Amino acid sequence: MTRSVDMINGGLFKKIIVFTIPIMLQGILQSVYNAADLVVVGQFSGDVELAAVGATTSIYNVIIGLFMGISAGVDVVSSFYFGMRDERSVKKVIDTAVIVAPILGVVVTVVGIIVAEPVLTLMNTPSGGVLEGATIYLRIVMIGVPFSMLYNFCAAVFRTAGETKRPFIYLVVSGLVNVLLNLLFCGVFSMGVVGVAIATVVSQVLSSIMIFVNLLVNKGLFSFSFKNVEFSWHKLKRIVAIGIPAGLQSAAFSLSNVFLQSGVNSFGDDAIAGSTAVGTVEGLMWVTLNSFQNAATTFTSQNVAAGKVDRARRAFRYILLVATVLGLFLGLGMFFGKKWIMAIFIKDNPLAVEYGYQRLKYTFPIYFLAGIMGIMPGAIRGHGSSLPPSLITIFGTCVIRIVWVYTVFQVYHDLSILYLVHPITWVFTIVALTINYVIVLKKTVKKQKLKEKISEQ
Repeated sequence: MTRSVDMINGGLFKKIIVFTIPIMLQGILQSVYNAADLVVVGQFSGDVELAAVGATTSIYNVIIGLFMGISAGVDVVSSFYFGMRDERSVKKVIDTAVIVAPILGVVVTVVGIIVAEPVLTLMNTPSGGVLEGATIYLRIVMIGVPFSMLYNFCAAVFRTAGETKRPFIYLVVSGLVNVLLNLLFCGVFSMGVVGVAIATVVSQVLSSIMIFVNLLVNKGLFSFSFKNVEFSWHKLKRIVAIGIPAGLQSAAFSLSNVFLQSGVNSFGDDAIAGSTAVGTVEGLMWVTLNSFQNAATTFTSQNVAAGKVDRARRAFRYILLVATVLGLFLGLGMFFGKKWIMAIFIKDNPLAVEYGYQRLKYTFPIYFLAGIMGIMPGAIRGHGSSLPPSLITIFGTCVIRIVWVYTVFQVYHDLSILYLVHPITWVFTIVALTINYVIVLKKTVKKQKLKEKISEQ
């Protein structure tokens, strides 16, 4: 595999864009799996089935967020060794990641299938058709978790190589398959939630096979061979040390949405349907802006390892600037186009549409704040510090939101009060992460100056 983007040398702005766009499109396509399910179910099966699929989004995102966060450990560790030009260690990280991914995925699948119905019940998912459909959907899509895990771990390897185009191509292919199967199973065979769930799993299997085969046929550093596997417990510990806090951070962020979803569920099927439609669009905006977190992590890690701390800092500034401008454009565009957006998901249900409007007015116009909040931990993690930004984000986006749901929202039982917690927690978390970033940057600069002083002696 040839290294497509040299992050350590040359201009930064263009390279950040070239590196990030395929990752952004990958994230959008992965979100399209669920969005396609919602659109097809909403159009062909009705609002009950739409609510059933939507009720699973938060809990499924907890699981996805956990192992996507862990894959960040692969990204940081492999990028660090690559920046140091330690190719043997890079190879060990790749081999270890490929072996661990499916094993961890199987464990998550088994647990997910077991707890699906109890957790959905705890979330106040309406009994009857919604709860039954949500349980079936969640249990089926959990089968695809090991494959999705393998894909994301392999994609982290590709990012270290500066190659983000091929993983994107694989998701294009699997995404098209997902949409076509959705239309076939739901539109032609009337399989409802079962059909869209099966289509999602098939697409996940396909994308993981394509990216893994690419690693097998590659030659050189960024490849995998069953004959020369170098599993390393030491490298696994380093991946876990970075990845587990990142995974818990992602899971906690999604977990907070589980509690928020339970508040929405208490208002009935129409509120769930309206909130689900808006939440799906928010999810697309989130993965679009959060793709810059991968750029912040990889550019920072490689340049810090190469002793180019100032370059890492400049890269982070460029990334924040681009993400902020893009976030403003997307958020305001979606806000003013809300009628057309709601029409994609919901038809002939004005009450559900009004519930959707109630949510989007608190999030769409200022959604760029969520993007900034998501990017900052990536840069801090690139400096080798993973636990502090994770704890800050967990407290800011999970603990505060849960407390809000069980205190303020209980007193003022109104959806507007529930949705108000989004901007409040975004601002709090950004301020705390900014302080953390300044502290970590100062420590890195101090270490770099010490190394330079020693080398001069």
